[in-house]
Amino acid sequence: IISEGSYNDATNIISTFSSYKNPQTGNAKPELSAPGENVTAGGHTMSGTSMSSPHAAAFAADLTEAYTWLKLKPYYIKAFMMAGATKSISGGYDKVGLGGIDFYDSYYSGTNTWWEGQNNSYSYFDSIDSQPNNGYIERQVYLSSSLSRVRVVLAWMNRGYYTYAHRTDAHSIGMDMDMYIYAPNGSYVGGSASWDNPFEAVTFDPTVSGTYTIRIRRYANRDTYSKLHMGVSISW
Repeated sequence: IISEGSYNDATNIISTFSSYKNPQTGNAKPELSAPGENVTAGGHTMSGTSMSSPHAAAFAADLTEAYTWLKLKPYYIKAFMMAGATKSISGGYDKVGLGGIDFYDSYYSGTNTWWEGQNNSYSYFDSIDSQPNNGYIERQVYLSSSLSRVRVVLAWMNRGYYTYAHRTDAHSIGMDMDMYIYAPNGSYVGGSASWDNPFEAVTFDPTVSGTYTIRIRRYANRDTYSKLHMGVSISW
């Protein structure tokens, strides 16, 4: 599930009617924003999140048309869309999410990868990466210092049944991941370690050219019936 806020694309300001936050689970909602004010379609001009949600849904549909294998990877579509939500929208993170959706940034820049398997596949993927059996699943990517605003988004699947059944718990999602970014010399660049979101996001400017390392840690595995389905999308 991905939710979107509405913004005015004439001013790049979040709409006053755009709701935010999930009152039951504490998830950060929305994840991104889309145009939803004064939208004309079918001979009618209207405003509302009922206008912005078709914009986001159309982008997801467009992605699956361009890359048919995405139809079986909804978590990866989410990472794809969030990594490309690079348009700066005023209104605060709680209301805006990562930013306004940008088709071009999502399609034509960046690199991507994903992991799929049973719940215990985490250990397998850890055993075959660049630094085996260190407790992290890793992905390395070359970045030039000429790039700006690199965004790395990790998204993964959680069973909605489990989340809803545990909505009154301190932490309701069954599987929780953290993500950390390291520069070519091994220094720490940034990280994201929220505890109630099925995604993590880090945005940074590469200071040097070279191979950067993305490290993913499974912080919690409360729902052992949940499969491991996660993807990373990188845009710049």
